[in-house]
Amino acid sequence: MESHDNFSGYPSDDITNRFLDDFPVHCHFRDGMIGQNKMHAHRGYELYCCLEGHGKLLVADRMYSLLPGSIVIIKPHVLHWPSVVGTRPLHRVVLSLDERYVQSSFNSSPGINSCVRTLLAEPQPYWRFSAVKMATIRELLLQLARELADQPVFYEAAMHHLLAELFVILAREQYGPAESDESENSTFHLAERILRYLTANYADPIEVSRLHERFNVSRSHMYDLFKQATGHSLNRFLMLYRINQAKRLLMDTPLSVTEIASAVGFGDLSHFFHMFKSETGCTPSAYRKQAH
Repeated sequence: MESHDNFSGYPSDDITNRFLDDFPVHCHFRDGMIGQNKMHAHRGYELYCCLEGHGKLLVADRMYSLLPGSIVIIKPHVLHWPSVVGTRPLHRVVLSLDERYVQSSFNSSPGINSCVRTLLAEPQPYWRFSAVKMATIRELLLQLARELADQPVFYEAAMHHLLAELFVILAREQYGPAESDESENSTFHLAERILRYLTANYADPIEVSRLHERFNVSRSHMYDLFKQATGHSLNRFLMLYRINQAKRLLMDTPLSVTEIASAVGFGDLSHFFHMFKSETGCTPSAYRKQAH
């Protein structure tokens, strides 16, 4: 299927979508500025591996510390936002994998296929590796990047082998808890609690102006904290999350536009049409036609 996904309601990662249209695997080492400075989503799986520096990664309703040795797998079409903490650059590896490739390319290898399915069955895979194990993973990713860049004879077989080895290492490692500096724990813990509430209840009427009562904080502190943690105001985040859920339903279900509007928390159909077109540039019906 061609890449028609339009995530213009937030910064679109069309570059990743185009990469995956051309080839199902991409591996990039990066040490410069983070290109996406707000929440975004794209097709395919993304493995985000931190080598040096300190950052934060917001994935749906979870927040993770990006510290040396940490790896997060972001699933297809899930809103996420990486950011740097402090002034040091964040050295990271971003491995992008086409969803169909991941789901089908290891079918002939039952052991690896089972390993991959176990990995992706986790609600949100996250690891913190020791320096020794991280050195092994870094070398695997370096070899993978070289194979993809040089494309020597049988490079696709080598790519398949390296990915299988990586998946085995990840599957064998027990998932570790998200870690952060003590000074940030209370701040990001509260932001994550608010995120989880919004993403669990987005289909219901939510009076954002009174959320501070539920979390026992001042309204101004809640607004400032949430904006700091996510890059968005509470109202903006909730609206974008609802639009993103509507996109998934338009692509994956036969529900009518009216049913979808109600299912994602828009009580007023005309308001849903207005916000959807404002954020995506097309009507819900047009988006469904493009996606298919």
